[in-house]
Amino acid sequence: MHFELIIKYLRTVTTIITILLLFVLLDLLFPLPEQKQYSKEILANDGTLLSAYLTEDDKWRFKTELEEISPELIKAIIEKEDSWFYWHLGVNPISIVRALYKNFISGERVSGASTITMQVARMLEPKERTYLNKFIEMFRALQIELRYSKNEILEMYLSLLPFGGNIEGVKSASYIYFNRPPDKLSLAQSVLLAVIPNNPNSLRLDRINDEIIIRRNYWINKFRNENVFSLNELDDAFEEPVEPNRFKIPTLAPHFSYYVKENFKEYKIKTTLDLSIQQTAENLLLRQVKAVFYKGITNGAVLVIDNKNSSVVAYCGSADFYDDGSFGQVNGITAIRSPGSTLKPALYEYAFDNGTLTPQMKLADIPTDFNGYQPENYDLKFYGNISARFALVNSLNIPAVSLLRRSGLNNFTNFLEGCGFSEIRKQKGKLGLSLILGGCGSTLEELTRLFSAFASKGSLHPLVYRVNELANKKSVKVFSSASSFLIAEILSGMNRNDIADLKNYSKLPKFAWKTGTSYGKRDAWAIGFNPNYTIGVWMGNFNGRGSPHLSGAEVAVPLLFDLFNTIDYDTDEKWFDFPDELYKRKVCSESGLLPTKFCSNVIDDFAIEDKSHNEVCNIHNPVYVNLDETIQYCTECLPANNYKKVVYNIYQPELTVWFTENNYNITSPPQHNHNCNAKFSEKGPRILSPTEDYEYFVEENSEQEIVLLAASDGKVNTHYWFVNDEYFGKTKPGNKIFLIPETEELKITCLDDKGRDESVMISVKYY
Repeated sequence: MHFELIIKYLRTVTTIITILLLFVLLDLLFPLPEQKQYSKEILANDGTLLSAYLTEDDKWRFKTELEEISPELIKAIIEKEDSWFYWHLGVNPISIVRALYKNFISGERVSGASTITMQVARMLEPKERTYLNKFIEMFRALQIELRYSKNEILEMYLSLLPFGGNIEGVKSASYIYFNRPPDKLSLAQSVLLAVIPNNPNSLRLDRINDEIIIRRNYWINKFRNENVFSLNELDDAFEEPVEPNRFKIPTLAPHFSYYVKENFKEYKIKTTLDLSIQQTAENLLLRQVKAVFYKGITNGAVLVIDNKNSSVVAYCGSADFYDDGSFGQVNGITAIRSPGSTLKPALYEYAFDNGTLTPQMKLADIPTDFNGYQPENYDLKFYGNISARFALVNSLNIPAVSLLRRSGLNNFTNFLEGCGFSEIRKQKGKLGLSLILGGCGSTLEELTRLFSAFASKGSLHPLVYRVNELANKKSVKVFSSASSFLIAEILSGMNRNDIADLKNYSKLPKFAWKTGTSYGKRDAWAIGFNPNYTIGVWMGNFNGRGSPHLSGAEVAVPLLFDLFNTIDYDTDEKWFDFPDELYKRKVCSESGLLPTKFCSNVIDDFAIEDKSHNEVCNIHNPVYVNLDETIQYCTECLPANNYKKVVYNIYQPELTVWFTENNYNITSPPQHNHNCNAKFSEKGPRILSPTEDYEYFVEENSEQEIVLLAASDGKVNTHYWFVNDEYFGKTKPGNKIFLIPETEELKITCLDDKGRDESVMISVKYY
C-alpha cells in the first residue's frame, strides 16, 4: 500500500517537473514579444502635459502609471473585466469552465474568459480569436505573470487598451476625449472608458453615439446592484451628459517640447520648464515682435535659466511657432548666428583671471590697423585713453580686439571651445581677431549658458532640462569668483548707452547685462543675469535679412528689461557676495597701474589676490630741462646748474599721435640738447603705416600714394624717412608723408632724432 502511494507521489512529482521543464523550454523557445512603443510625453515641472508625439506606427499610446489614474477608473475596469485579477496567476480556471459551458450550451462563442493578463498578451501579440490562440494567450499570460508584478501588468493593460482609431490607452483617451489627465476624470467618464474597449470602433466618443450611453448606463446600474460605488456617485454619473468630442493633444512650448523629445529617450519626460514663466516669456516676446514688426524685424527668441540649479525654466524658440511667414518653426535658441559683442565680457573676465587686466587699467581706443583689419566702434567715434571698465560697459571695439590679440587668439578660442561653443570649435582654424566682434558662429543657448557662469561664481554648469537631473549636475570652473563678481558689477551699472527707458520699471531687480549687434545688423542680442536668473534674448529675422533698427540696445534690451521686471519683479534676493580674494588698491588715474611718486591723481581699483599684475605706471616721467623748458637734457649732457626736473606725461606713441590729431591739450618735453652725442637704447619710432608684410594694390600709372606715418614718445621731435635705404624726407612725429611707389618690393625705414629706427617690408601689386 505504501509502495503504491510512493509510486503515485513520484508520478505526480514527475508530471509537475515535466510540465515545469516544458514550460521553461517553451519560454526559452517562444519569449514574450517586445513591449509596444509608447508616445513621448513632455511634461512641465508641475506635471502639466506640454506636448506628446505619435508613435512610429502613428498611434496615440501613452505609457500609463497607476498613480496617474483616478481610483474610480481602476476600480471600474477591474470590476468589469477581471474581479479576481489580484488572485489568479494569469488564468482563471473557474472563468474558463464557465465560458466553455456557456459556449457549448449556446453553440457559439459568447464568452472568452479572458483575464486582464490574457488581454495584455493578446494586445502585445494580436491574433485571430481561435481556441488554439486562446491556449497561446494562456501560456503568454503565465509568462507575463512570472515576469511582472500585478501593478505592472495593470499598467500595461491600461496603456494598451484600444479606444477607437489610433487611440490606445486610458491616458491617451482621457486627453483626446475629455481634454484632461486621467486622474481628473469623473465616475461617469471613468465608466465610459471602461466600456469603449469592448467595441472600440463602434463605441467612439468623438461621434454622436447612443449605444455608448446605453452601455454606460448598463454598467452604472450593474455597479449599483453590486454596491461597487456609492449610490450618490452612481446617480450623479447616470445624469452626467455625454458630449462627442475629440480634443487635440496639447502643444505648449512647442520648440522646447520638440528639443526635449529629440534629445532624451524616455517615454515620459518631466522637464524643468515653469509653465507660468514660459507663458510670460511667450507673451512678452510676441508683444515685442509686434511692436517692432514695422521696422522689418519679424522674430525673436528667449531663454531663461534658473541660476539656483542651472535649469531651463522658459524656452521660446520663436515668437509664434505657427507663423510660417516668419519661419516660426525655426528654433532661434539653437540657430547659429553671429554673436556680435556678447563674447566681450568673457574676454575681459579671461584677462582679469590671467592677471593682465584690472577694471581701471587704461586701454587705447584709437584707430588701429591689425595687419589690415581696421575695426571701428558702433558709433564711429574714438575715445582715446579709457579704462577697461569704460571700454566694456560701452562695448568699444578696438580695445576688445587689442585685448584679444594680447590674450592670444588661440588661447581664447580654446577657452570658448571648452565652454561648449561647438561652431567655434569647428571654425577655430579659420577665425581671426574679428571673433570678438561677432566674426564667428554661436547660439543663444551657448551664450546664455556662458553668462550663467558669471552668476555661478565662475562655474559653468550643463543646462538642466529634466527634473531627474537636478541632483546630478556637474560643473567646470571657467572663471574665478572674483572676476565673475567684477563682470557683474561692471555690467550692472545704469550709466550706459544701451539702457532702456526706466520710467516703467519702478521695482526692477538689479541685474547685469550685455548687448550685441552683428555685422550688417542681422542679429540683436541682450543677455542679462542676477543671482536668480540668466535671461538671453535674440531679435532678428530667420531669413537673415538685416534692418537698420536691429541693434541690441534698441530692440533686445527693452524685452530683457520686461522679462526681468515680470519674472523677477520686486525680488528680495541680495546681490552677489563680495569674494574673499578680491581687494581694493590705489592706482594712477592716467594709466590704471600702480602709482609712482610722480602720479598726482590716484583712484580705487579692484585686484585679485595672487593673480592681478603689479605693473607700475610709466606715463609720468621726470625730465631734465633748462629753466625756460626749451631744451631737454639726458644724464650725459646735464649741465652743472641752470636746469630743473619737470614731470611730463609720456604716452605710448600711437596715443600721442591721436591726441595731437584730435587737439588734446598735452604737454610734451622740449627737443633734446642738439649738442649731445649720447646713444639711446630705449624703443624707437613705431611705424603705423604702411603695415608690415601687407600687399598694397595700386592702379598702374595712377600716381596712387601710400601714407607713411610713425609715432614716437614725447621726447622725439623729428622723424627721418628712408625708402629702400635711400633718404626720402622728414616729418614731425605723428605727421604724414606720402610716397608714390616705384618698385614692387619696398623697405620703409623711420629714424628718430635719437638715432633709433624701425623698418617694415611691403609688397606693391599693380593692376
